[in-house]
Amino acid sequence: MKTVSVIIATFNAGEVFKEYLESIRDQDYDQKKIEIVVADGGSTDGTLDLAKEYGCIIVSEKTGSPEGAKAVALKKATGELVLVGDADNIWPKKTWLREMVKGLGDDSLVLAVYPWRYTYRVKDSLMNRYFALLGANDPVVWFLGKADRQSYLSDEWSLGGRLVKETKKYFRVEYDKDNLPTVGANGFLIWRKDLLKAKVSEKDYFHIDVIFDLVSQKPRQFVVLKLDVIHKTGTDFISFLKKRSRYMRELYLRDNSRRRYFIYKPGRDNWKIILFCLYSLSVVGPTVTAIGGYMKKRDLAWFVHPVMCMGMLVVYGYQLVISLVFRLRITERWSSHRKLAAGQTWQPLTMLRKFKK
Repeated sequence: MKTVSVIIATFNAGEVFKEYLESIRDQDYDQKKIEIVVADGGSTDGTLDLAKEYGCIIVSEKTGSPEGAKAVALKKATGELVLVGDADNIWPKKTWLREMVKGLGDDSLVLAVYPWRYTYRVKDSLMNRYFALLGANDPVVWFLGKADRQSYLSDEWSLGGRLVKETKKYFRVEYDKDNLPTVGANGFLIWRKDLLKAKVSEKDYFHIDVIFDLVSQKPRQFVVLKLDVIHKTGTDFISFLKKRSRYMRELYLRDNSRRRYFIYKPGRDNWKIILFCLYSLSVVGPTVTAIGGYMKKRDLAWFVHPVMCMGMLVVYGYQLVISLVFRLRITERWSSHRKLAAGQTWQPLTMLRKFKK
């Protein structure tokens, strides 16, 4: 039985973190083979007490980023395998980890394994049901074909890459740097020795980017199990929009120079972004998608889709405008400093000429 390190970044993770830890300790996998490494950013809500209660290895981190925190946790991991999860995940059944490890197997061609879908639960909140149904917590990612989980809109493989094989239990797919979806978190199992071949420093770690590093070296195969994982990422609509706005600012715009994977690539995806804007603004497009989803799985949560599309359009548009204005101001200041420096250099020379006369 292989040893597994579960790495988690936390900061005031709340009650859902307890559910995650319970689901890990409730596995029928040998608990002596599981270590839980928690990188905490200074929680004050009892998160650390929970981590101690469930026998976690606790590491203090000051990166200011949940992704950098995962890099800190990875440094402490000792397992043969690393399970990258988030504090708002829950493993839905006792055999979950055993099935994941079995799915990875010992095939050197397989880099990692992850579940096909997010768990749909009728009693979940409206937002969590919507994200599970869509297969993503961002309709932009879904629209661009970069979602890492299958939507309940279809039961056919639609997550990109080159489908190598399908059985009753899994899909086997090959990804390269041009067709990689947003994989690498929320129940992602990978060999530690392979993960450490990527750029995994605190400044460079981002769950999608490190997998991009590996498939950029050569195309790699992944096993996508016909399993699911619970992801309780949504609280209420406004809070979620604020969180996505912060992520956009901190993980995509601020750290843009260190990113290797881009959901949107200028030139390649311009027309797709234009289509998404038209799709969202029309309201008709998202409503048609919601109706199609409702016909597949009867839940009114589908009809969050038109509102969420519009919300993401506003939030991302706002952050892009703010970023553009900031860059223009920096450029103007730099230009002013250059002019001032040039003027200061020129004035003494002028005075020297006048003195000689």
